[in-house]
Amino acid sequence: MEKTWEIDAANTVKARFGAFGRKVVTVNGTEVHDTRKAGKKGGIAFPLPDGRRAAISVKGQLVGGPEIDLRVDGGLVVETPKAPIRCAACDTAAKPYDRFCGKCGQAMPTAEDHRAKQYVRHATGAIKWLAVLFLAFGVLMYFVTKGQTDAALVKLQGAEPGAAYTVGDEKLGVEELRARLEWEPKGVLVVNLILAAIMAALAWWGRRAPLPAVLIATAVYVVVIVFNAIADPATLGQGVIMKIIIIAFLAKGIKAALALRAANA
Repeated sequence: MEKTWEIDAANTVKARFGAFGRKVVTVNGTEVHDTRKAGKKGGIAFPLPDGRRAAISVKGQLVGGPEIDLRVDGGLVVETPKAPIRCAACDTAAKPYDRFCGKCGQAMPTAEDHRAKQYVRHATGAIKWLAVLFLAFGVLMYFVTKGQTDAALVKLQGAEPGAAYTVGDEKLGVEELRARLEWEPKGVLVVNLILAAIMAALAWWGRRAPLPAVLIATAVYVVVIVFNAIADPATLGQGVIMKIIIIAFLAKGIKAALALRAANA
């Protein structure tokens, strides 16, 4: 993994993270740090040619890869993206270190803004995954439930027309029970397809209105978890790691969207 930061027109920092924890940092092509050399733990500090102090920090995250930052004299630096940065007002290409657009004078996003947008992208990505998961789960449970109900329907074929069966607190006749069994797999599929469609729509909407989209997606997901736990407490412990990861991404997205809203206010 390699990270690049264009600090200004004269200084570019690159950090390469290789196998077995090796870290190599170069400034303008000159190596300034290698983990084979002695160094302080907890960060990589080095001077820039103009005397400013720079430091790279690597912080582990609960979910996702590590968060790698470069700070110069304490200020966060924008990482150079793969695609050119463009002005939101006039679409002119800009450098990561530009504070204002060279064409229209529009203020460019800060490093903190870029970080917040990254978190929002992760959150909308989690919403897309929720859409895929609901779709896949709905199809899977349709066939599982259909197999179970088909077996029950076979047993009902020899039942007396006037027979009654107790289902929970209800007493159902043969025809009522047959109709309910026939609908059950379809109901499971329909509910999950609706949830998948909601999440897909929220992921699309999140590109325009990230905060409300992520908030609604989080609320819907939590309601689904709670509803399933009430219906069957055993579901609460199922897929708990995946649930934690998704909720963590959504929570980060909410925090980042709030920061973006405050910055643009």
